[in-house]
Amino acid sequence: MAHAHHPTKIQVYHATAPTCFWSWGYEAVFNRLRLVYGDQIDVHVLTSCVYEDFDDYLKHYEMTFDEFVNWTKEGIQIMGVPLATDLKRARIPKSVMPATHAVMAAYRQGAEKGARFNRAILRRWNLELQDVTKEEILLEAATEASLIVAKFRKDLADTAGLQKDLEHQGHEFPHLPVGFYNVVVSDGENRTVVMDHAFDPATVEDAIDWLSGGRLKKAVPRDIAGYLRDHGPAPLTEIARVFGLPPSKAETELAALVKRGKAARLTLADAPHWRAT
Repeated sequence: MAHAHHPTKIQVYHATAPTCFWSWGYEAVFNRLRLVYGDQIDVHVLTSCVYEDFDDYLKHYEMTFDEFVNWTKEGIQIMGVPLATDLKRARIPKSVMPATHAVMAAYRQGAEKGARFNRAILRRWNLELQDVTKEEILLEAATEASLIVAKFRKDLADTAGLQKDLEHQGHEFPHLPVGFYNVVVSDGENRTVVMDHAFDPATVEDAIDWLSGGRLKKAVPRDIAGYLRDHGPAPLTEIARVFGLPPSKAETELAALVKRGKAARLTLADAPHWRAT
């Protein structure tokens, strides 16, 4: 009867991919959860691949390339974060599996660095329109994520091993449709909440607090400069969501950081972002 003293931890499940725009939208949620709950909850994120053949992908979703661009624009409306929409058919790689394999290689240097590398790739793909299947881009992202580049390079060459790593994920996942645009929260026993398009962290927190009976201690994140240092450039919506602030208040705080030389404003995907200085 150990359960009475040590209730099962709340489990959070999600699927991500380094070239999926939903994953960029979910950065605020997963980064806030770590800051608010720490190790009181278990977060399981499975890395996947959006497509291995772009033409087949369009065919599967019955989309023309123009409709694919419009779908990206729709994503901006749904998520509330900027994305680049100046997409060119000729610049889309046939397969994005090299980016997914690269993330698996980065995870060999630990969960934190793997997640940081994944984010560096997400930004390059979704906002900067870089071809993240190219080795030089992957190496730049590895440097940004403070990976040991020589090790990363060596791991990157282990395609068979990386594919095996990819296929051996998710054994602990519930038998539920865990996808790019949803989050699954479970009490580890008999109650599970599935949320689609839960880009506002408050939605996921409500589920965690309900499933835990409100017994978890919640920290209040305040260090915006530290966040930018740890995660790289971020848009206003992300900062507002991570720190639980109205956008106007987040903007004021960011402006104060810029004034104090702690942050700089930059434009990505035609929208203001902030980075640590």
